[in-house]
Amino acid sequence: MLELKKGMTVHLTDGGTAVVEKELGRGGQGIVYAVKTDSGMMALKWYTDRPDDRFYDNLAENIKNGAPSDVFLWPLHITRKEYGSFGYIMKLRPEGYYEFTGFLRAKYRFESYHAITVAAMEICEGFKALHAQGLSYQDLNDGNFFIEPKTGHVLIVDNDNVFPHGEKSGIKGKMRYMAPEVVTGQNPNAHSDKFSLAVILFLLFCGNHPFEGARVASCPCMEEDAERRFYGSEILFICDPDDSSNRPVRGVHPNVIRHWPNLPGILRRTFITEFGKDRLLNPTRRLTELQWQSVIMAVRDNLVICPHCGEETYIDGASGCRCMNCRHSFDIPSILQIEKRSLALTKGNLLYIDRDEVPDVEVIQDKSDKSMLLLKNISGTKWSVDTPSGRTKIVSPGEVMPVKKGLIVTFGSFNKKGTIL
Repeated sequence: MLELKKGMTVHLTDGGTAVVEKELGRGGQGIVYAVKTDSGMMALKWYTDRPDDRFYDNLAENIKNGAPSDVFLWPLHITRKEYGSFGYIMKLRPEGYYEFTGFLRAKYRFESYHAITVAAMEICEGFKALHAQGLSYQDLNDGNFFIEPKTGHVLIVDNDNVFPHGEKSGIKGKMRYMAPEVVTGQNPNAHSDKFSLAVILFLLFCGNHPFEGARVASCPCMEEDAERRFYGSEILFICDPDDSSNRPVRGVHPNVIRHWPNLPGILRRTFITEFGKDRLLNPTRRLTELQWQSVIMAVRDNLVICPHCGEETYIDGASGCRCMNCRHSFDIPSILQIEKRSLALTKGNLLYIDRDEVPDVEVIQDKSDKSMLLLKNISGTKWSVDTPSGRTKIVSPGEVMPVKKGLIVTFGSFNKKGTIL
């Protein structure tokens, strides 16, 4: 019996039990049920295509070691082998999180570009933690992510295919997300994960697949041989600057046609490099998660509120900016320079001093003088502000300081200094 019924009891290896309540969904590997356990309601993934003992032992080892980070909806308990198969227990997905696939199909929408950058940072942080433990995901695709559309917070699911770096789980995965070397027969590893991560990030920012352009659109039947060409031996980025034969097709790929020109230059250049021939053929040269986070931080630094329409827009530089929504041009009145970062100061903008997804500074308008901008401390640490005349002022959380050229701000525990230009 490979399918479970309501009321059936499944036994866990730690002595606990899980009673099946209802089916929540099913996929290629198995069925997910809501189950009642000693710890409350949980989810049970039950394999209808039973994996081998090696898979079972690896899953048990991952449960013993625990989740690499909080973004993973990690297996918590494994069942005994019974009813012709086995499964594992995990927490139920919280309300308000939706499968990334639904965003790509326009069933759900991010409420802001800010939320997209949060999602990108959290996905990178999760896989950085995973790879730091010597593990690789091996089946990374759009179905592995559930995202909260307002905040961008992410949950990474289906973590049962996580194996040590270089070992093969036995799960083939989806060719659309495999690195070309895996498509052509090599074992997946942390380097192939980095390719899959870049594909997910492109989908986040552009809404279309980075290798599905005119070539795929003109294919009458996507059989396995065609997939091996388009995602393996003949893979070609849709925005390749030197080869236009796989460009996005109007009416077929509207999202990337609309979003690509509006992305900050640093992000476009990074995708061009990451999906270029050199890194497709040389996996060890692919960007690490930490390097991707630096790129996304730069993208976030280039996200401002348009002073004309009040909507978010990307900029490149502090002058000659043009809103991608209302198309009005505007200048950035002031810049906060932190090391090599230039953070634009416009009304309503949120600034991040460190790498996390929590903003530290809000740019607001002075209520008594609307020509004056203020920096509000929304972090949990005190700032010290040095004036050109040598005076120092402390700005506690919740307090504000004026945006005036020459002021030097030391951001408390972040150990970062910024100068207003």
